[in-house]
Amino acid sequence: MSKKNDIYKGAMELFVEKGFAASVNELIERIGIAKGTLYHHINSKEQLIIDIYKQLMFEVEEQCVNILTEDQKENTKQVFSGIVKWFITHPVKFHYINIFESSPYMKLHFELVEDTKEGPRRFIMQKVNMGILKAYKTDMIAFFDFAFTRATANYFLSLPKPLKSFSEEFDTAFDMYWDGVAKKQAAEAKL
Repeated sequence: MSKKNDIYKGAMELFVEKGFAASVNELIERIGIAKGTLYHHINSKEQLIIDIYKQLMFEVEEQCVNILTEDQKENTKQVFSGIVKWFITHPVKFHYINIFESSPYMKLHFELVEDTKEGPRRFIMQKVNMGILKAYKTDMIAFFDFAFTRATANYFLSLPKPLKSFSEEFDTAFDMYWDGVAKKQAAEAKL
């Protein structure tokens, strides 16, 4: 593993454990490097916090959003299933994402993480344009999508056997989501 990866991993674990108020001195002690070495690899603690979040969001997108099926509901379900399962199997990374998104960093530095929202927006607009999702504001659907995946992962992580519960109950959770955002088809409207 590279020194930069060591820094990111150590910082992520430290921030999950102690929050973003954890000091640079705590970070260099945890990683076991000199302060000069740390600043050779990062610009600032604040930028490190943002960069870790961006790295994690792109990792989720890369590993979970490349699923293509003809059935758009099934496609969405598979993408969300992949995201929730990734969260469950990477709890420290998931908790870091949660901490960042509920912290002042998200609001103060939203423009610096704006590029992490491009993929989800494209995914949503594709389905809105196809008439599959209700034509709500894209960012509103994106926040709803984010809330769904995170709340669902938190639910499963709260259970004694998260992956077993996920495999047994994800379909029900997804149906709750889909009922909220899917555009009702004409055939369903006649019933």
